[in-house]
Amino acid sequence: MALALIMCLGILAGCGGSEDPAPTDPAPTPADPAPTDPAPAPTPAPAGEIVEITLAYWANAAEEANFQAMTAGIESVYPNIRVIHQIYPSSSEFWAAVPVALLGGSGPDIIGFSDEGNAEYMANGQLAPLESLFDMVGFDKAKFLPSLWNGWTYDGHIYGVPYDTSTSMISINKAMMDAAGLSGTPETMDDLLEWAKAMTNADTAGIGIWLMEFHLSQFVHAFGGGWGNGRTINTPENARGLQFVVDLFNTHNVATTPQEVGAAWDGEAFSRGDAAMSTGGPWYVGFLADAAPDLEFIAVPIPYGTRYAQSAYSHGFSITAQSNYPVEAMQAIDYMTRDEVQISAIDAVGYCPAVESLIPQYVDSMPLLRPIYDNLASNGVPFAYPVQTAEFNAELCAGMEQIVFDPGSGLTLEALLATLQEKYGA
Repeated sequence: MALALIMCLGILAGCGGSEDPAPTDPAPTPADPAPTDPAPAPTPAPAGEIVEITLAYWANAAEEANFQAMTAGIESVYPNIRVIHQIYPSSSEFWAAVPVALLGGSGPDIIGFSDEGNAEYMANGQLAPLESLFDMVGFDKAKFLPSLWNGWTYDGHIYGVPYDTSTSMISINKAMMDAAGLSGTPETMDDLLEWAKAMTNADTAGIGIWLMEFHLSQFVHAFGGGWGNGRTINTPENARGLQFVVDLFNTHNVATTPQEVGAAWDGEAFSRGDAAMSTGGPWYVGFLADAAPDLEFIAVPIPYGTRYAQSAYSHGFSITAQSNYPVEAMQAIDYMTRDEVQISAIDAVGYCPAVESLIPQYVDSMPLLRPIYDNLASNGVPFAYPVQTAEFNAELCAGMEQIVFDPGSGLTLEALLATLQEKYGA
C-alpha cells in the first residue's frame, strides 16, 4: 500500500499543467455500485475543548494567501477550532510526504488536492465518507456545481468537497485561423480535423496534443466513453476516441506533441506557434498573458464526437479517516468554502468558484471563457480514473506513444485497452 500511495506522486495539481464535450442530453457515466455502509457516525469533541485541525496542501504564493484567507476568522464562528496549515511548495513534495504520514498514523485532518488523483484514496479507506458530517454541521451541498460531486464520489459515498471548478477546452490561434480563411468555430470532431488540416503547414501543426491522460480523456469522453473507475476501460467508445487521436498523427499528419517540438508542455508549444490549436484548459489565459501577450486566441468547448462531454473536475478538501476530529474538520471545510472566499479567489488566484451561483462572476471577468463554462454546466463529466490511477495513466500514455510513434511494433488499441482492463479493471 505504501508503494501504491507514493506512486500518486505523478498526480499533479492541475492537468494542463494541472489541466470534454457530444447529443445535448449527454450519455450518463457508469453508475457506482450500491453504497456500502460507512463507518459509525462521528462525534464532536467535548464542549469547550480547543481543537487543532491540520490542513495539508501545496501552493504557490498567491494560492497560499488564498488558503490563509479561507481560514482567517474561523474562531469567530467556531471558537473551539484552530486551523494549522501544513504547506508544501509543490505537488511532488506534498505527495512525497503526506502518504507516508497517513500510513504512519500521523497524517493531517484535511488534505487539499485534485480529484484527478483521488480514486485510490477513496477506495483504500484513507478518506472519511462525508454524508453524515454534512448533516451534522448543516453543510449546503446543493450550492455547488452538481457535476463536480461526481469526481469526489466512489462506491456511492462522497469523499471530498470541491473548492474550485476546472474544465477543458480547445484553444485556437486567431491569426492562424484567419490566415487559413476559417470562420466560426469547430463544432464537431470532423470539423476539428478539417480545421487542423487547413492550418497545418511546414512550420506549424494543425493541433498539439500531449499524449497524457488528461488530453486523451477529452477524446474518449467526446466519443461516448470513459474510464468508469476501471469498470469501462475496454469499450468500443474508448477505442473510437483514441483512434481519432492516432489518426490525427499517423493518417492525417496534422498533430504534434509538445515533446516533438522541444516544449515542456502543450501550452508552451501553443504559445510559440508550433501548434495552431491545442487541447488545454482555462489556465491558458493566465499563462499566455505572460508567455505570449500579443497572441490572440479563442477558446471553444471540446467538439462533439458522439456526445457532448466536457471534463468537470476540481480541487477539493477531504477529511482523512484517521482524523480525531472529523466533525470539527467538516466545520472547517464548511467555513473555508463560504461564498466570500470563493469570490475573492477569482481575483486572488484566478480560480473559478465551485459554488454554481458564483460562476457567472468568474465568467464576467473572463468573457473569453463564457462558451466553456456555459457548456460545462450541462455537459460536465468526471475523469473517473481506475483506482490504481498513477499506474494506469503511465501505461495508457506509454501505450499510446508506442502506437503513434512506433506503429510497426504491432501494438494495437484493442490490445492496449484489453491489457489495461485486465490489469486495472474494477
